[in-house]
Amino acid sequence: MASEKKKVIVLPTSWYGEKVNLLEENGVEVRRLPDGREDLFYAECREAQAVVPGLNNITRQMMEQAPHLLIIAAHGVGYNNVDIAAADELGILVTNNPGTNSDAVAEFAIGFMLSLVRFFPQVWEEMRKGGWRRPDFWGSELRAKTLGIIGLGQIGSRVSKLGRAFGMKVLAFDPYISDRSFHDAGAEAAEKNQVISQADFLTLHTPLNAETRKMIGGQEFSLMKPTAFVINTARGGVLDESALLAALNGGQISGAALDTFENEPPTERELVEHPRVITAPHIAGLTNEARYRMGRAASERILCAFRGETPPNVVNNPVNPRYRQKI
Repeated sequence: MASEKKKVIVLPTSWYGEKVNLLEENGVEVRRLPDGREDLFYAECREAQAVVPGLNNITRQMMEQAPHLLIIAAHGVGYNNVDIAAADELGILVTNNPGTNSDAVAEFAIGFMLSLVRFFPQVWEEMRKGGWRRPDFWGSELRAKTLGIIGLGQIGSRVSKLGRAFGMKVLAFDPYISDRSFHDAGAEAAEKNQVISQADFLTLHTPLNAETRKMIGGQEFSLMKPTAFVINTARGGVLDESALLAALNGGQISGAALDTFENEPPTERELVEHPRVITAPHIAGLTNEARYRMGRAASERILCAFRGETPPNVVNNPVNPRYRQKI
């Protein structure tokens, strides 16, 4: 590949470039761009043969203006920010990397649970102010609580195992996996409303699509225990933020922890600043180890496409795929 024209890769700053040099070793020019500069990102994409989009939206217009684009390699498992229908029509491959950040997201979800019941943010702030051992910050234990999981894929399964390690009872809803998968994860299969109504902690681990968009809304919050918490480290759109705010203010649930939002960064501040909500800037899957695994896997998929080979984890069905034509 060194004798060919270098391919231009456009990457977000979440790329683990210090250790993942597989692309450069194969003669690929790598361009890293700052997060939050979509104008610059889209401009650079016009000359790109491959794109690792991060959380940037990959629209039909962007793809139509990128005649050399062969592959869009999603960093992690999610690719809801890519217009799949447009990629199919234009012959552009879309791939993802399931499992590469499962441990990171699962551990973060458990960390959210501990923070909610042990008041980590509040007690840290109280100590900074000179306070000491306020009874309202003593909190509760995870042991013997019911953990409800919506979506028992690789991340949800890992959350289940971690919850069991804390002595939690685990109920899960996922209509697309086998009984064996529930058994292996240590979870009891249940209907969605049963999981929601019995959970002390309801954690979401589904992709965002037409079926799951706003699947947790006003009706679902009305089923929850007033002492329960909801945790979202999946995608912002699977949870109705307006309904969540109403549930919090109406005392239908006790609190929430959110790593993802419908609009990122969130423009509405009511949830971010709510006293019973803990938030994070969509970083649950971005440990150093996970970023390395994601970057390595994305690099391998890109190099496959550059060689005219079909990479693993193709999530679309492109017509007359460009990578076969060696544009």
